[in-house]
Amino acid sequence: MSRFEAGERILEITDEIRDLLQEAMDLVRENGTDIDRERARSYWYGHIQIALGGDHGYMGSSMCSMTDTAEDLMDYEMERDEEDEEDED
Repeated sequence: MSRFEAGERILEITDEIRDLLQEAMDLVRENGTDIDRERARSYWYGHIQIALGGDHGYMGSSMCSMTDTAEDLMDYEMERDEEDEEDED
């Protein structure tokens, strides 16, 4: 698997995690108390959203989110391809 493909797969995984995270929050909303919902939203839900990266609606960010790592892998591969093309010229 190339670095680019690994980056793409990581982005797919972040989407899967977001779906599961939403499912977990739906379960808390349906079955939890107001306190349960607020604590989940304020703590673990927010931490996971921030760690995944992208537009999450929370103040703050991660020093290196999962999305950042995926994009770095993909960019590295694209930069190497560009360098190879320049070397061929």
